[in-house]
Amino acid sequence: MEKKENVNEDDTFVSSECAVKKVTVYSDRAEVCRLIEADVKKGVNEIVLKQLPKCIDPDSIRVEGKGSATIAEVSYQMKYLPKDEAEITHQEKELTDKIESLKKEKDELDAKLGVIGKQTEVLDNFAKTASNVGSTKNATPPVLDSSFFKGVGEFLQLIGDQGNTLASDRLDIERQVTVLNDKITAANENLNKLRGPRTNLQESRECTIVLECEEKTKVLLTVSYVVTRAAWIPSYDIRMFTAEGTMKIFYYGQIKQSTGEDWNDAKLFLSTATPSVGGVVPELSVQLLSVKYKYASARGKARGRSMRRGHTLDGDLSHRVYLEATGLADGGGGEMCLLERSSDLDQVQTDVSYATSQVNESTTSATYEIARQSSIPSDDVAHKVSVGILDLKPKLEYITMPKTVPHAFLRARITNTSQFTLLPGSTSIFLDNSFVAKAKIKAVSPGEEFECSLGVDPAVRVTYKPLSKFRESSGIFSKTACTKYKQVTEVKNSHDYAISVELRDQLPRSSDEKIKVTLIEPTIDMKHPEKNQDVSLTKNNHVVWQLKLDKQETREITLRYSVEHPASEEIESKEVFQD
Repeated sequence: MEKKENVNEDDTFVSSECAVKKVTVYSDRAEVCRLIEADVKKGVNEIVLKQLPKCIDPDSIRVEGKGSATIAEVSYQMKYLPKDEAEITHQEKELTDKIESLKKEKDELDAKLGVIGKQTEVLDNFAKTASNVGSTKNATPPVLDSSFFKGVGEFLQLIGDQGNTLASDRLDIERQVTVLNDKITAANENLNKLRGPRTNLQESRECTIVLECEEKTKVLLTVSYVVTRAAWIPSYDIRMFTAEGTMKIFYYGQIKQSTGEDWNDAKLFLSTATPSVGGVVPELSVQLLSVKYKYASARGKARGRSMRRGHTLDGDLSHRVYLEATGLADGGGGEMCLLERSSDLDQVQTDVSYATSQVNESTTSATYEIARQSSIPSDDVAHKVSVGILDLKPKLEYITMPKTVPHAFLRARITNTSQFTLLPGSTSIFLDNSFVAKAKIKAVSPGEEFECSLGVDPAVRVTYKPLSKFRESSGIFSKTACTKYKQVTEVKNSHDYAISVELRDQLPRSSDEKIKVTLIEPTIDMKHPEKNQDVSLTKNNHVVWQLKLDKQETREITLRYSVEHPASEEIESKEVFQD
């Protein structure tokens, strides 16, 4: 591009010093809009925005403006300047000025030391001259009377006083010089650390805006660009008020950025991202029973049993699949104004990754406006801003899986009646203004129903009593062993109001045709599920009771089942998780 004739040398701006109009933060990047106010002349003008951040996406730069001018061209350049021509930072200038001031102060002290040195030399010469009086050949010898000795004493006292004064002044100034030398050395070390290792050339990222004007005027330009090294994740405070039966969800955004530029007094917008699945209620596994085979030395038996051990391999394979699945699953108050809903925005490549939620399912993207202006420094530290408050009406219920955890979890079923899209994030749970637990929340779209765990309620006591079993054998030639099991769970409601509790326990499932598992209690009609009242059996062999407990009521739930297998075989048990 040719050098324009009417280039105003004052139309050079530093990016970090330009006012921030707004910042839109995404899950892995941010769009920054800065304002430039400039006086332009008639003709062609060049406005240069210097020191753009290193993490900028050059293709994202765009310029809009107000004023009687036409934007003719917008270009981005990466320049390499010699070190002596590059602008030093404000801190470097402060340290440089401090060093110069200290050196000037040291020079003044050195000058004083020089004066004291000359005064000391004059005093010494005067003392030598006085001591030589009368020692020449033609000199009249002094009269050694009392007046002579008195004069000598006064002279020596004068010489001593003046010498002591000059020596004291010299020592004091030398101490000051030592302190100044230490300060100068420290300032030089700090300056070297601040500058760091530098090559012969320094990078300079610049945006040049060419304006064509018919007359001298003032223009206001908005320069926007996308940077990486910025992100936001949601966090929540869930406050449940049991007496009123209401819930408030305080929605926050945790913003972190290390772009190299501070966002001072910025209008912030948060854009939603694709969330991942989280959870808090513990899972109940499927218990599989199989015959435990013993190793034999005979080759034939070994070969035969290698075929049977295929069951174990299948089990290991399914267990690995479960681990992989859970590995994926584990990845992850002010007012709010809903601005817009749009499809997912185009992704921009990042050079710094942030610990954000894993992608699990798509939700409608939305952009939220933060009510108050905020300052987010480039310190790579999370800064909390208030997004909004949700007033919801939940349906409360309890769920307990005493074999896994002998506690009752309070769970709320809620419909998101707000316009807010909830993203996966961490929550702090408060029950009647008392903190109870930390948890996770899943992705929730407006109008969607979701479950929220409110932690353990100590007022609902669950006792999982020891498993009792009785074994018997039958048959003369081919004996069959039958073991009967009895599991009792006690649930007590200590509240002064009735509650609903879902209790889940585990009925073992056979993975071998030699093993037969029979449910004795409770009685469940598998052919006619509609006839079962308040109890059911899931596809994972979980027995589920729906309990209604009045205030201060205690209920015992009994699970009985039998396991039959060849008496000569030993049974082994293994826990796996299935969808």
